[in-house]
Amino acid sequence: MPPKIQRSNPAFFGTKPATVATGEPERRASTVGVLVGAPENAARIVHLPVDLVDDNPHQTRTHFDPSDLAALQQSISTHGLQQPIGVRQKDDGRYRLVFGERRLRCVRALGQRTIACVLVGAELDDAEITVVENMLRTDLNPFEQADAMALLKERRGCTNVDVGRIVGMDRSDVSRTLLLRNLPAEIRAEYEQQAEKPARYKLWKIAALASPEEQIAAWQAMIGNDEAVTLAADDQALDERAEADDGRRRDIRRDSSAVTLSAFSLRVARHFQRSRDALLAFQDKPKRLEDSDRQMLSDMKAAIEKILAVDADPA
Repeated sequence: MPPKIQRSNPAFFGTKPATVATGEPERRASTVGVLVGAPENAARIVHLPVDLVDDNPHQTRTHFDPSDLAALQQSISTHGLQQPIGVRQKDDGRYRLVFGERRLRCVRALGQRTIACVLVGAELDDAEITVVENMLRTDLNPFEQADAMALLKERRGCTNVDVGRIVGMDRSDVSRTLLLRNLPAEIRAEYEQQAEKPARYKLWKIAALASPEEQIAAWQAMIGNDEAVTLAADDQALDERAEADDGRRRDIRRDSSAVTLSAFSLRVARHFQRSRDALLAFQDKPKRLEDSDRQMLSDMKAAIEKILAVDADPA
């Protein structure tokens, strides 16, 4: 008999009957609709063989503290699984994890044969659910939290206010956290290695500094316990930097929403605008190009130059 699932979050779980994968009735069904605006009865609780559940390729969290996992494993061993994981059925009959990776890891480590799962409907976006589930139920580090917020904004078109409502944070804190994505990769890598992690507000202030050189210098001073170095950004400056960063992104989205007079069809014009916005975003966060990327960009450049040349020819 599978362990009873504690219904610790009434907003998260529903009350409709469901069917267990083994054919036995389960007491309750669950819905994740409150998290992502999905319809009622979008998900049910089932008990599945653990070896049928595959890992989630959209997992935002990259570091799992071994001591936290050990504590959770001991809790599950003693008290049973208190919250189900979320899964989605794949075409091959297996299931892909949507949320609950820590719980799944612990159940696997304990050698348990089955696990209670919320069976999520195909109409829900598992990447979005993973982001929200992680932010609501686990302590992401500030950089992972910023990545999760950015992914949520990108996939759902959220504003910082929307994200704040979803995850229970003030809009200004959302804006400040998103600023962390502008920090040099060196700082993020070194943060992961720190035994005593710096307070989040200190990272915010470093992120508000004007240049990567200043940010790295302030970071090195902070982890070196150099109290003489001041994180110069006060709260007002920090908010101004965060608002400016978010405002620029809102302007890009606003430009994309309205297509002005164009020689192209509406569908093509909107496609061009989305491509333009994607290229501008890539400029902000550049990565090494693959050969296929270079070829595609070269082809686009050649086509654009030909179109502009024809347009410039009065004949």
